Amino acid sequence: MLKNKFTNIFKEIKVTVLADVFIDRIIRIPNFEFLLKEIKDKSEVGGGSIREISQKEIIGGNATNIAYALAKLGAQVNLFVIADNFTKELLNHRFNRYSNVQINIIEGKPGFTAALETKFNGKESNIMMSDVGGIKYFDGIEMVGIYKKIFKQSDVTIIANWASNLNGNDLINNVFSISKDTLRLLDCADISTSIDRLPKLIDIINKKDLVDVISLNENECSVLSQHIGFKKLSKDYSVKEIKNIARNLSEYLDLTIEIHTPLGSCSASDNNVQFVKSFEIQPIMLTGAGDVWNAANILGIKKEIS
Repeated sequence: MLKNKFTNIFKEIKVTVLADVFIDRIIRIPNFEFLLKEIKDKSEVGGGSIREISQKEIIGGNATNIAYALAKLGAQVNLFVIADNFTKELLNHRFNRYSNVQINIIEGKPGFTAALETKFNGKESNIMMSDVGGIKYFDGIEMVGIYKKIFKQSDVTIIANWASNLNGNDLINNVFSISKDTLRLLDCADISTSIDRLPKLIDIINKKDLVDVISLNENECSVLSQHIGFKKLSKDYSVKEIKNIARNLSEYLDLTIEIHTPLGSCSASDNNVQFVKSFEIQPIMLTGAGDVWNAANILGIKKEIS
């Protein structure tokens, strides 16, 4: 384990994270207009290369990124992912510096993403085109049977990328029902294309009390709020709007709502809402930023840091 000032603070916390891993190709483009023009020009002549486009390939995915950040912060991590042998080698290479991580492979197809990162209307934006792989129909029932002891001994259990998993509600039932003594975090990811599965998710939350914390970005909380019947965020939303939407969702779902936005971070629980503004940075890479935030935030919650 690499030592940093957080290592001793979080070293006793056991976290289980599941279950997506992606091979991500990060593509940086000047702007969308440039890309669309180049694609059109090349298409008109039957194809060709668009050169000098900055790219890099990394091993990612919501669960994998969260686990990496947790490991770097010093927690004891059990990562469950659906992967093949090639991806297993990439995972071992990425995590080889950290002795506080156990990687558990569920044989199957990993995910693949091409992430376009650019500026749009002066703001940083990333558009991800994904093949979600084996996570698409993952209910976790066999995994739970084999690794039940790990889930029961965890201090925190995280289900990531619910939106990409058509059996995500079943996964919540199967995993969180045996993790009742842990802090259970659901990271929904982009739910805009998974609205048809939200009623069952809300039913599970309200009737079965299986989720303690839901993590959302500004777009995800807006979609969820509108689906429930509250207002969505305005285009130029304010801190007040974020706090109101967090309070409404927390009261309706009777759990903790954690929201991360470019303006700052918001937490709502038991009618208590806190907001902390972001500080200015120069973004290096957008993909995975929310995952890093989730890792640090849930450790802070578990450790009861203000």
